[in-house]
Amino acid sequence: MKYYLVALLDKESGKAIENSTRHLIKKIKPKKKTAFYGIVLETIEDPDLFKLEEIIKDMAKPIRLFKIDVQGKLSYDEKLKTIGLEVLNFGYVKSLSRNFNTMLSLHGFKVREESEVEEKESVQLVLYNGGITKDLNQYQNVLRKNAGIRYRVDRFELWKNFNFKKDSVVATIPLKDPNIISL
Repeated sequence: MKYYLVALLDKESGKAIENSTRHLIKKIKPKKKTAFYGIVLETIEDPDLFKLEEIIKDMAKPIRLFKIDVQGKLSYDEKLKTIGLEVLNFGYVKSLSRNFNTMLSLHGFKVREESEVEEKESVQLVLYNGGITKDLNQYQNVLRKNAGIRYRVDRFELWKNFNFKKDSVVATIPLKDPNIISL
């Protein structure tokens, strides 16, 4: 069974995306709408969940909340079969993905090959599962109202399948908030 490590947006960012993309459901007719808006960082096959969760928590300890730039152009991911928005300036997200890939493969987990991680030319903020892909080029600027806003990622989640239901969440790993002082 495949498990997915996903970086998720906070509630305010999720509401802003939802308000901007609400009109697309009737036009695109996707199979399923997401309950969570996020970026898939890594895909892991048949892991030991306890060990996997511990490693991800250790790796996520120093990571702070971060922001992403989302372009209003829709894209389709062939491997995940999802429709989403392209992320601009995705260097930090790609770096996180590469770090997770390297560390998990060193610990013996079956992850994507490094060549797959490196060749990925764009990063996608997942909106829908499946749907009609031939008409996506018509929708160039979906985020007209919220153009220029940076959306905040506040947690990582480990999903056991990609059906966007709340019961598919295996673990939630919150990121460090730099505005809160901890001892």
